[in-house]
Amino acid sequence: MVPTPDPPSIPDSVRLFKFFNEFLIRWANQECRYVGMRIEDLSPLPVEQGLLFFEPFEGIFVMRSSRGFEKFLVELIAGKKVKRGNHDKAVFLEMTVLYWHLLVSQEWRLDTRKLRPAILKNSVPLDWPDRDPQTACTIFIKDEPLEIRIWSGVTEEEANHWRKNPHSK
Repeated sequence: MVPTPDPPSIPDSVRLFKFFNEFLIRWANQECRYVGMRIEDLSPLPVEQGLLFFEPFEGIFVMRSSRGFEKFLVELIAGKKVKRGNHDKAVFLEMTVLYWHLLVSQEWRLDTRKLRPAILKNSVPLDWPDRDPQTACTIFIKDEPLEIRIWSGVTEEEANHWRKNPHSK
């Protein structure tokens, strides 16, 4: 009898933070600090990117932050790569996608080049499933908040809502 593989685990809040801190050190030479409270208690976060992904399970990944963090990122990256044309949203988008690839490769040991393409979009909380995420992490970088959320077991209705929601631009 061939054993069935264990279902993929969802990283807890602390593990999300550790992955992100490693990523941020390598990508932007910055460190962050973990906060053990929900971001809704702190402030609204208008800068948000999300992915509907299909492997290793169906889920939604959201990364969101403040305009102050977005500005900090642009200044940080523009200072290092002056020739590169940086737009505010492009840098946050790049950070989101690169972190997602790192998370998938480190946590689930998958090659993102071989996965079914994820659906990426600017998102808002109205796009999210109407339930708590399986995991969420709040981080501060230079006194600016950043939140990461993951929902697993996305239903067909939730996936269709994500694809069609008119609130996202």
